[in-house]
Amino acid sequence: MSKLLEKLQRVSRGASQPIGFRAAATMPKGPSIVLIAALTARPGPAPAARAAAALCPWGPRTGARRGQIVASLGDLPWGVSLEEATGEELSQLKEMGCDFVVFNAARAPLALLREEEMGKIVEIEPSLADGLVRAIEQLPIDAVLVGEEGELSIHRLMVCQHLANLVRKPLVALAPIAMSKEDLQGLFEAGVAGVVVKLEGGVKELSKLRQAIEELPSSRGRRKERVEPLLPYAVEEITEPEEED
Repeated sequence: MSKLLEKLQRVSRGASQPIGFRAAATMPKGPSIVLIAALTARPGPAPAARAAAALCPWGPRTGARRGQIVASLGDLPWGVSLEEATGEELSQLKEMGCDFVVFNAARAPLALLREEEMGKIVEIEPSLADGLVRAIEQLPIDAVLVGEEGELSIHRLMVCQHLANLVRKPLVALAPIAMSKEDLQGLFEAGVAGVVVKLEGGVKELSKLRQAIEELPSSRGRRKERVEPLLPYAVEEITEPEEED
């Protein structure tokens, strides 16, 4: 099973609290959001080691450096983002030890859904119809990635919350590496289980983000809905006057 998928599922389910005070006190606290570093074409093992997984470049320009990039990651789980995937490419990825694949549903072949060794993460646009989003539940897809990278806004937070309400699978979002603790907290409370940040020499920023993730609470905050009491009321029966003969 994909190592990244295991981490995402653990974060999505939340830590189960065992019965008994002693057992609960000895439970280690893990990160509340999985940090995924998107690497550039050049290897970057030192910065990527601060993340839980690495998203490696995969394309014609990286053909000669693929082995070097993967070797520099060591035991860190890694995956690739594929526009189109052939059977030969999938076999090559498995031989190289690929842990997960991010794909576009419009161009990915059906053979990818039959892949069992690598985790399958579908990238969707925020404008995708709700019916198609719900269809993900019926397919062998492991997680969902919110596309359209950009600055965090209220609209993007609404999109994450909406998708988290529709899909019961782990939700991953593209996010800026220099986002604030408050923005990270907002994604966490919206139901995001993992964030993908571009690693462009930002070793210091990645360390700050890792520290902010470790400071997140173990459970997501729930907004309390306002409950109004329903009082019984009597309905006056209206009768029509009888007509005289």
